[in-house]
Amino acid sequence: MLAVTLIWLYVIITTYLVGYGFLMSLVNWPGMHRKKSSKGIKRYDFRFKESYIITGIVLVTVYAQIVSLFSKVALGANIVLISVCLLIAVYYRYELMDDLMEMTQMITAKGNIYIYLAVFLLMAYGTSHGLMHYDSDLYHAQAIHWIEEYGIVKGLGNLHVRLAYNSSAFALSALYSMSFLGGQSFHVMSGFFSLLLAWQCVDIRNVFRRGHFVISDFARLAAIYYLFTVFDEMVAPASDYFLSAIVFYVIIHWLDMYVKHERSYVPYILLALLGVFAITIKLSAAPMVLLSIIPIYKLFHERTPEKVKALLISIVLALVIVLPFLIRNVVISGWILYPVTLLDFFGFKWEIPKGVAAFDAIQIKTFGRGYNDVAVYMDVSMGEWVPHWFESITGISKIMVILDMVSIVVFLVYLIYFLVAVAGQKSSKIKLGNSKVFELSHRSMLNTADFITISATLVGCLGFWFFSAPLIRYGVVYVWLVPAVILGRLVILGFNKLEEAPKSIIMKAVTAILLLWLAYKAIFLVVDDSGRYNPVYLVKQQDYGEYETKEFELNGVKIYYPATGDQVGYYPFPAATHDLTGEVELMGNDVKDGFKSVQ
Repeated sequence: MLAVTLIWLYVIITTYLVGYGFLMSLVNWPGMHRKKSSKGIKRYDFRFKESYIITGIVLVTVYAQIVSLFSKVALGANIVLISVCLLIAVYYRYELMDDLMEMTQMITAKGNIYIYLAVFLLMAYGTSHGLMHYDSDLYHAQAIHWIEEYGIVKGLGNLHVRLAYNSSAFALSALYSMSFLGGQSFHVMSGFFSLLLAWQCVDIRNVFRRGHFVISDFARLAAIYYLFTVFDEMVAPASDYFLSAIVFYVIIHWLDMYVKHERSYVPYILLALLGVFAITIKLSAAPMVLLSIIPIYKLFHERTPEKVKALLISIVLALVIVLPFLIRNVVISGWILYPVTLLDFFGFKWEIPKGVAAFDAIQIKTFGRGYNDVAVYMDVSMGEWVPHWFESITGISKIMVILDMVSIVVFLVYLIYFLVAVAGQKSSKIKLGNSKVFELSHRSMLNTADFITISATLVGCLGFWFFSAPLIRYGVVYVWLVPAVILGRLVILGFNKLEEAPKSIIMKAVTAILLLWLAYKAIFLVVDDSGRYNPVYLVKQQDYGEYETKEFELNGVKIYYPATGDQVGYYPFPAATHDLTGEVELMGNDVKDGFKSVQ
């Protein structure tokens, strides 16, 4: 826990400074530097201070990926990062001091500091130990190890096909693993993403203060439940946890901005870029690009030369985020989006054979549908696998899937209403009473246009997940957010129609239920963790698993593989799943030269 805390403090400082330096520069760029106010126009001021850390996270992740293209991500990368942070700290020393004083006043007001500190320590404790994700000892640890030792290696997926599952989360984990200190390779960034989400969820307490719901409250409740479920698993550097935290953060933050009357298009652009960043963590987030519709509309509505420049800058920033990820894909596997084989542009000699990639894609899909025997169930019809899949999920997940189906129906009704209303505004023949679809009577919910866009994005993500690989773990964030946002808006509509007396009773009941639920979950966490408690983890972090291995050689280079099963952990290194003699060969005299298939 102590080790996790120290690394997190380092992460907070470096990402905050990098993010602060970038955003202070960004608001001086053409189209990004002004917003309307009662006194004219002025430079945009970021009201959400965590934006600096989130922006810094994206930037240092892109930085780590770029470094990995040329060298290992270790001590040197951290020295450069610290140097950049020092330059930013010196250049913006006065602004940073003012910002620090402002944040200190905000955090210390009304005892907020104790809440945020308690959440920090709780999440650090959870990240110090727990249940190591199966895939982390299968390939996550090895993927991070390769980045720490070599950065990137051609055809690495030929050695271990799972190493072709590139994720920007692995590069970020390598940057902050501190393996260069000579001890273990720490894996704290999954927990850090959960920490940022947990801090964001603290604002759920405002529902009691304001006496009514806002739409982000429902998204926060879903996120809180999610954090409870992964508390004993976030010790693992699995990309699923990174992605879920980011998607929850983007949606909650987006909803918050609307409730708080955010008019500038700048923060919406940044959140859309964060959605692009989510895709580099896991390809299942591809529909998140639909969120870009909102800032694009804001830029093209009453279009000016400044807004056009802002759009061009946004496109360039999106490319900067995506390109290192795509380049890593090509170098590691030979494919731009492994295991997708439709985009075959290169034909490099280290390319994973097309048949292997295609079978891997089928395996992922079949496993996600609840089948383990790929050869038998790879071609089952939708009418067969959907009932089997639905039967295989249990408990709260099944309930949420049913609510997803209800939510999709409600969304379609909203969509039809919206389209008819739009048509009604353009035609005197179509009327919907006195309703005005683009007006808003309550800031507690989105107007219909923005609601349709965000809901369509979430439904698109849910559909993409369902038809590709519907394992609940892969898409839990979509399974929970779809009903939270869509049905949550229905709840608010009904709540706003009530008299004040029933509203007061409902809010008191909700407060009591929520407090009891939180107390129950807290007690459950303590009881569940008691069996895993080890005082050693109060200082250090639980390491990856250890497994018995065998070995084989490629051109005199020793490669390890598990004696039983397919897990090998972080050590020994390098490792494969089995003896690859006659299947794979080195492209040179050393592993850093790359691997190619014998096929």
